[in-house]
Amino acid sequence: MTTNPLDQVRAWVLDVDGCLMRTAKAGGAGGEAMPGAAELVAFLHGRGDRVLVCTNASQQPPRVYAEHLRGHGIDVPDEDFVTAGSAAADYLSIHHPGARVLAVGGAGITEPLAASEHTLADPADSELADVVLVGADDAYTGAQLNAAALAVDAGAPLYTTVDVPWFHGGIRKSLVVSGAVAHAIGWAAGVTPTVLGKPSPALGEALMHRIGAPSSAGTVLQPEAVAVVGDAIVETQLARSMGAVSVLVLTGSTTPEKLAQRAGPDVPDLALPGVADLHALLTTPVVPTP
Repeated sequence: MTTNPLDQVRAWVLDVDGCLMRTAKAGGAGGEAMPGAAELVAFLHGRGDRVLVCTNASQQPPRVYAEHLRGHGIDVPDEDFVTAGSAAADYLSIHHPGARVLAVGGAGITEPLAASEHTLADPADSELADVVLVGADDAYTGAQLNAAALAVDAGAPLYTTVDVPWFHGGIRKSLVVSGAVAHAIGWAAGVTPTVLGKPSPALGEALMHRIGAPSSAGTVLQPEAVAVVGDAIVETQLARSMGAVSVLVLTGSTTPEKLAQRAGPDVPDLALPGVADLHALLTTPVVPTP
């Protein structure tokens, strides 16, 4: 008999920064692979598990981040890389079909929105957008912010890809500018942005929609067969919203001291030093207890 919470898991949502990659920039940019990251992903693919790699980054489209990981030996197909931007596009397709979306951000949200056949509103248009989505970019224009605030003030829903103040990829923290911009727009219009990235139920819905396809064995995977692996409390919270197993690695924003301060649903089902230890756990034969 065993109490390993991973025994039934056959689908995985793997975080990037502080988990698969050690970096100071979102999405693994400019970083290096964590020890054992490539081996873990290869092992999971080899046994036929469903693997999604998910980041709160939204400055680049998924294909760019996936290519970067492949350059570090982590074999992730473009279609299995989910960003907060691409998940937001999925969510808007379900909940706001046919809406004109004002994208306050760069290619990380405009490309997934266009691929999902959303109509992108021009900030210079006199007609207000139906929906406003804020993502990451190197620069935001006054025209974008004004058009967004006017649309939200007139009743358009305001969404943001991320709503945490700091990014931490295992080296140092930095300000999440897109979150600050979203709250500035919301402040002007008297609205609180709705988060579509981690740890929101909206992201959980988008991920489960992708995972819900039949597995290699031909069965539809249930939430308890899914594990979310990451270095931060947001991954634990995401797992809880999905009904999935939570695995925390201590290579990023969460230290053993911070872990000891957690309580209730913020306590992961399993905590490990890093993804190499997860790989070892999955490949070590379990001796049944008499």
